Amino acid sequence: MSPSLTNETETDQTHQQLDTTSSDCVPVNSQMDTNPIQNGNGLNGSNGRVKKGDEYALMRDCNASARLTAQHYLWKDLLGYLVHPDIPTRSADLKVADVATGNGIWLHDLARHAPPSAEFHGFDVSLDQVGHRSWLPANIHMHTWNVFEEPPPQFCQYFDVVHVRLITVVIKNNDPRPVLANLTKLLSTLSMNQPGGFLQWDEVDTITCSVKTVPGGSAEKLDQLNSQLRGNDTWKYQLVDIMRQNQYSEVSLYNYEYGLGMARFWNDIYVSTWKEFAKNVLKTPEESDELETRGMAEAREGAAIITPKLVWVAKKHK
Repeated sequence: MSPSLTNETETDQTHQQLDTTSSDCVPVNSQMDTNPIQNGNGLNGSNGRVKKGDEYALMRDCNASARLTAQHYLWKDLLGYLVHPDIPTRSADLKVADVATGNGIWLHDLARHAPPSAEFHGFDVSLDQVGHRSWLPANIHMHTWNVFEEPPPQFCQYFDVVHVRLITVVIKNNDPRPVLANLTKLLSTLSMNQPGGFLQWDEVDTITCSVKTVPGGSAEKLDQLNSQLRGNDTWKYQLVDIMRQNQYSEVSLYNYEYGLGMARFWNDIYVSTWKEFAKNVLKTPEESDELETRGMAEAREGAAIITPKLVWVAKKHK
């Protein structure tokens, strides 16, 4: 389905400019032995698979990883791309970062179509869902990193493209600016020799998500389930302006909605996500099991949680 495009939103005058040029994150000296593939964190560096400060609200078991894989292909089907067409990706030495990579499925899907000289780096606070490094393609590298911390210095201003998807659950105080600041530090900077890097950020519109039914259908339990995950994430409607105030130009927001023919597939992904949240956060197993059972009965009778998707594309200009 073709997206709708939003280039302007109401400016929030309370947003302060981010300090994304901090001396704590500067490109490493090119004469130093700082190959990021050799010296990165996680599977390609230290032995740690989980970074301190892990506050992930969902699960990392085999069912969660299977959900991530199915979810990836639904996103790909809806968007029609992995990287938005406005972002150039034909460079032979392309460098791509996937932050909050999960099990790495997005990175794997993109890397298999790229030349061997391109680099693909996945970052996550935990690599428990990623395959063993000896099985990774030669151009894929995985690292543990907490997005609320300074990026490793070898990756500052390193990437042509930074991709991040579905991190609403880690945004604190309805404020994406601390996360945006660190994502920005990963991107190459506009210069005479190279263009600025691009950020692609994908999320669910948790405010306008709703439940639809066939005529006369019931969705009381799906409504209840949806309300437990639905947030007041107004930062998503302000992110265009926040990006423009903080080192980005050519900022666009794309809105995607799927038809009812795909509604059951997306509903089941959403219920699976809620199930992980209920187990990990709510910790009310009997009530949650009953809600899931009755909610899925409603789905079989013609009800579904509808979740529009949002994609921001922004170019770093300084």
